[in-house]
Amino acid sequence: MTAVVAERTVDERLDLLTEQVALIADELRQQRQQRERWADLVSDSAPVVSGAFDMVSRELESLSDDVTVDDAVRLARTVAKAVPTMEALLRQLESLSSLGEEIAPLASPAMATLTATLQEFDDKGYFTFAKGGADIVDKVVTSFTEDDIDALGDNVVLILNTVKEMTQPEVMTLLQRTALTAQDVDEEFAEAPSTFALLKQMRDPQTRRGLGRVMTMLRTIGAEQSAPKSETER
Repeated sequence: MTAVVAERTVDERLDLLTEQVALIADELRQQRQQRERWADLVSDSAPVVSGAFDMVSRELESLSDDVTVDDAVRLARTVAKAVPTMEALLRQLESLSSLGEEIAPLASPAMATLTATLQEFDDKGYFTFAKGGADIVDKVVTSFTEDDIDALGDNVVLILNTVKEMTQPEVMTLLQRTALTAQDVDEEFAEAPSTFALLKQMRDPQTRRGLGRVMTMLRTIGAEQSAPKSETER
């Protein structure tokens, strides 16, 4: 009984030893494969590294006339001194990035509102009117010479006063009535009226009043030119 137990113990030890030897052999095999891969990598990268060193050497040699070691050291010191500034800039960029992320949800509705407003303006014709206005301004600008602009500057006060007088309610009402009457006259007098018809209209008080106004205007036009009255004189 004791011999059987001892034999099993020996067999178990042999099995354990065999497993450990197998593990050691596998570990050695993996290490050998890693060394082989590393050797292959070194062998493959050696030409690349050599070429890189050659290129760096050529570049440094070409720069040797313009850049010295002192210049490189001074550049390194400048970069080292600028590190805090660069860190501060990076922190500001991070802050701006965070701000952009916070504003993005708010910017989307604002952009939608702006797009809708621009579309509404386009539907109403604002942009078409602006384009037409720009064309009109371009035609006006190209139609005036330097002398015309100087003359306009000399008479701008007179022009503004004339426009002011023309935009008075009485004048605008008279112009509107005149325009409407001209349209009606064109339709009414498709043919030239007779002398008797004209004499008959002279009996109308409004016709005589209109002739009186026309005569007054003709007298004003025919009068000698004089300096326009100022606001205080009126």
